[in-house]
Amino acid sequence: MTTTAPRRRVTIKQLHEKKRKGEIITTLGVYDAPMAKIAERIGFDMVMNGNGGPMSILGHSDPTTVLFEEQLALTKAVARMTKTAMVVSHLPFLSYHESKAQAIRSAGRMVSEGGAQAVKCEGNVRTAEYIGEIVSAGVPVVGHIGMQASRRTEQSGFGKKGRTAEAAKEIVDGAKAFVDAGVFAFIVEQVPAEVATYLAKTLLIPVIGVVAGRDLDGIYEISGDLCGYSSFRPPTDKRVFANVGETIEDALRQYKQESLEGKYPPDEHTLDMDADEYKKFLDLV
Repeated sequence: MTTTAPRRRVTIKQLHEKKRKGEIITTLGVYDAPMAKIAERIGFDMVMNGNGGPMSILGHSDPTTVLFEEQLALTKAVARMTKTAMVVSHLPFLSYHESKAQAIRSAGRMVSEGGAQAVKCEGNVRTAEYIGEIVSAGVPVVGHIGMQASRRTEQSGFGKKGRTAEAAKEIVDGAKAFVDAGVFAFIVEQVPAEVATYLAKTLLIPVIGVVAGRDLDGIYEISGDLCGYSSFRPPTDKRVFANVGETIEDALRQYKQESLEGKYPPDEHTLDMDADEYKKFLDLV
């Protein structure tokens, strides 16, 4: 009789080995304990608690309003349910930009308190020095380049970046600065497939894409977007595999209607008191 060895936590070495072998790195954006538990059963390589979490779960319409403590709380929930995937948590807007000490402190808290194994940092050439300090302090970092939600004003809104030669070169320069700072992987979001593929082919570390083509080391999507379960309208540039939000709404509508009609709860879900005990109760009151 053969037994299957228990899965162990995914490591950076394993992710780099997957890139070397041409194996896809599976990555999922997860923001709450129930979804994290499902992702754990499926067996993803990485689960990301990005800044979309506080937006979808907590109702923020602007990623720059997300507080560090909110991101930390959601990371804790995901980490509690995740035993084998690498948990990577986003560092919110201005939580690592004031000083090198602040960068180290924020990243350290996300690991020691939040339970993450690594942090994700948006940025460019100008912020690479802070990312380098985080890496030097012993916290692994995933870089995030291309479209960066917390920089939407600076980047003139959401949407694809790097569509001109000059803009694409700026993204590549930022990626190289991140590599020099010591990041172990990249998220490349909303850039032309040609640019993302160039990075995947020329960089030695994994390049994982969000709306950036398929010829990469991995793909990253948000669980709520894939399942149709979010506080906001689903994006039009991503496939929706199921519409869980509609299923939940139908169930809750049915519950409300049955409550109004006096059908809920059904008899089999009602606790009855022994007749003699009920008589005693009436005598007592």
